[in-house]
Amino acid sequence: MIAYKIIDTQTWPRKAHFDFYRQFANPCFNLCVPIEAQRLYETAKDNGVSFFQLALYAILRATNSVPQLKQRVLGDKVIEYPNIEVMTPIMTANEGFRQIWCENTADFLSFTKAVTPQIEIAKTTEAAPLRVQKENFFCASCLPWVHFSAITHAEFSFGSAVPTLTWGKLKDGKIPVACKFNHAFVDGLHASRFFMQLEALFADPDSLWREHPVEGR
Repeated sequence: MIAYKIIDTQTWPRKAHFDFYRQFANPCFNLCVPIEAQRLYETAKDNGVSFFQLALYAILRATNSVPQLKQRVLGDKVIEYPNIEVMTPIMTANEGFRQIWCENTADFLSFTKAVTPQIEIAKTTEAAPLRVQKENFFCASCLPWVHFSAITHAEFSFGSAVPTLTWGKLKDGKIPVACKFNHAFVDGLHASRFFMQLEALFADPDSLWREHPVEGR
């Protein structure tokens, strides 16, 4: 069973905003920010590890640092997961994609040990989406061919609380990182905290090798 806590919406400071934005046909907003990534890239190269995996792990860590990105609606309840995972697409041999499920781990070495075999298998299998029932995750895709300045994200249903993120090509030391947030849970302040934490992790990639606590584990 996936652990979560139920938010008491009667005493929740966000209740009025939550009720307001839940009435919107689409309460989501997209934000694209250029992030300094040259040091992260050089660290990956110097250590002989995947730049894609190192960036993905930093994104996973940053996402889990913001409680609002882990909040969802479950039936008639508002809940918050102590920890969320990431789903990411891997290109297959026929240029489709197969999504893999990546768990949040205490350090990058544990992450790459678990993720690398999944990536290798996905590359050689048929393209297909990964369907899950729970929402204890977010979606993150790499678009390494384009250094974009804006992007919108596909939605399974309008108003989904699952954050969707895309990062792009490294150019002049920076990569664009775009994320879709649900305004019922996330304001500009919370989105900014995510990007600030991501910037900090990209600027100090050595910290990704140091063990950190993972809630709910």
